[in-house]
Amino acid sequence: MSTDSAAPSQQQPALPARLPFVAMLLWLIALTASAAPLLSGLSLPELLSAFWSYDGANYSTVLAHYSWAPRVAIAVLIGCGLGLAGAITQQILGNPLASPTTLGVAAGSQFGITLATLFAPGLLAFSPDIAAVGGGLLAIGLVIALTWRLGFSPVTVILAGLVVSFFLGAINMAFLLLKGEWLGNLYIWGAGSLVQNNWQPFLDLLPRVLTIAVLMLALMRPLQLLQLGQASASSLGGRVALVRALALFLVVLMSATVVSRVGMVAFVGLAAPVMARLLGARTLGQRLLWSTVMGGGFLLLADTLAHWATAWGGSSLVPTGTATALIGGPIILMALQSIRNTHHMPGQDTNPGSFLPKRRSLNTVAIALGGLLLVTTFISMAWSPGLEGWNWTPPWQWADAWVWRGPRLLAAILAGMALGMAGTLIQRMTGNPMGSPELLGISGGAALMMVIVVISGLEIGRFGQLAVATLGAAIALGLLILLARRHQFAGNQLLLGGLALSVFMDAGLRLVMASGGTVASRLLNWMYGSTWLVSETEALGLMALVLGFGVLLVLTLRPLMLLPLGSASASSLGLAVPRARLLLLLLASVLTAAATVVIGPMSFVGLIAPHLARVLGQQTVGRQLVVAALAGGFLLALADYLSRVVMYPNQLPAGLLAALVGGIYFLWGLSRHGRA
Repeated sequence: MSTDSAAPSQQQPALPARLPFVAMLLWLIALTASAAPLLSGLSLPELLSAFWSYDGANYSTVLAHYSWAPRVAIAVLIGCGLGLAGAITQQILGNPLASPTTLGVAAGSQFGITLATLFAPGLLAFSPDIAAVGGGLLAIGLVIALTWRLGFSPVTVILAGLVVSFFLGAINMAFLLLKGEWLGNLYIWGAGSLVQNNWQPFLDLLPRVLTIAVLMLALMRPLQLLQLGQASASSLGGRVALVRALALFLVVLMSATVVSRVGMVAFVGLAAPVMARLLGARTLGQRLLWSTVMGGGFLLLADTLAHWATAWGGSSLVPTGTATALIGGPIILMALQSIRNTHHMPGQDTNPGSFLPKRRSLNTVAIALGGLLLVTTFISMAWSPGLEGWNWTPPWQWADAWVWRGPRLLAAILAGMALGMAGTLIQRMTGNPMGSPELLGISGGAALMMVIVVISGLEIGRFGQLAVATLGAAIALGLLILLARRHQFAGNQLLLGGLALSVFMDAGLRLVMASGGTVASRLLNWMYGSTWLVSETEALGLMALVLGFGVLLVLTLRPLMLLPLGSASASSLGLAVPRARLLLLLLASVLTAAATVVIGPMSFVGLIAPHLARVLGQQTVGRQLVVAALAGGFLLALADYLSRVVMYPNQLPAGLLAALVGGIYFLWGLSRHGRA
């Protein structure tokens, strides 16, 4: 048994001095920055007394008591609660990417609030907790149902959580596009806001958070057994599946309760435990304590910066959740520079595969997928609704219909193939089935640059938009390369750094979209995969690029087969590991950027397509690449057709339908497989 799996010794590891120093510095900066605007009119004792009293004759004390003090208190309370929830989540799943966000809890809570807003507004008036907790339980319930037979394998739970997040997020966005007049304010709420005008929200939230926190701490001893690994913990009498289920349920309650009150600030649940771990928290007790402490200070600082930015921006609201991600992403990126250990987490299997479907013939699967793709193409070109109902267009008239249907269909197929291949490269290169183009931040970089240019009012034309989006993807890729080069592009650091970049880019998108008015609303369609803007020239250019890089992928088969053996073994077999990882990353990034700049950031396909290939029984590298490309092409071709005809003459973004179609199929495929 490795030292990572050995039982913890009686002597606790020494706590590095930098951890309490950084935590104290974080709190000092946050409190000072928060109090600074009020200190010009109040003394420090008067400001501190604002937490329990005020002077009715002094407006500054009234403002401090009813606005500043409850905002500080609720930020600290929520930050501490989410930090603890994040540490618990990472402990039970043994994965540093685990958080309430990646388990789908945040997306589920938002889904519950969205449904209640549309169909049961009285429920929100009675208690927003019910809708949020119900949505969060729905999300985690789907995750548990899908992974129960797999013994709550950490990788499988995270993977299912990501897919559930995409699936529910797609439904949320579809409702927003269709019912924007009712749900527009959910964009601001979705980004998180801690603005307070009395103490009631804090008083309502305090007993809930404290109760859930006490219940979480009561599971501390069973959670310590999980550090030994599932087999060892079970042999010592630990009921691993039950402990994980209870802990996940408490995480849902904590996250959903917070989301219902202040919106989406759940990134704290990822950032705080990561910071505590990177700064030296080793034991479970240390991680829980310092994740809680760091979470409170981190959210208070983020909220203060959001408040300052709102004041400087002419009172245009800057959501707290956005500020949290904007400063949290760079913090994780900087903290990652000190990591030298690239091994798996304690208790995490070195082989990430969690289910092994029956092998099937490549020819059979490829022919079946190719046939489905041809049938979809034929139907898309031939059978479509018009002003006088559904019309059948015979093949000899397709030349006339091509200008309306052909370029978008061709671009959708090629983009799906590009993302399928990119996702396979990333998952194979990192040895982590959670890897996807989205987690590398490349799609977010392209989308962020394009959105900023459009909202700024610059008229640069379609070619200029493509150039700017390409620049954004290149900047994100450059940052990722600079980050991962120190660690020889190892899987864990690459994914965690990419996730930080992705969250940072998404926060920027939320910020500009929340302040962009009608222009921002129009950009929603492109952001979620609109294919109707594609021209024939763009589609043909994408075809040349995808075919060219598809041929180059033949050269990647040997590196992709050797990298899962580990750096030492791969190097001993003659592979230049850092160079191979860099070239694979470049290939995946170019394929992702090409798809993103043409039809929008639809990298959901990059996560789903490789797993569909595995579900269909293709385990070797070459076979998985071929089938993932065909699956991605078929998925987006079907999504493009449905987006055009389901609500004719209105259209839905193909990316949303791809998330729905692919998510349903993937969840069904995952649920069919038992323990590996």
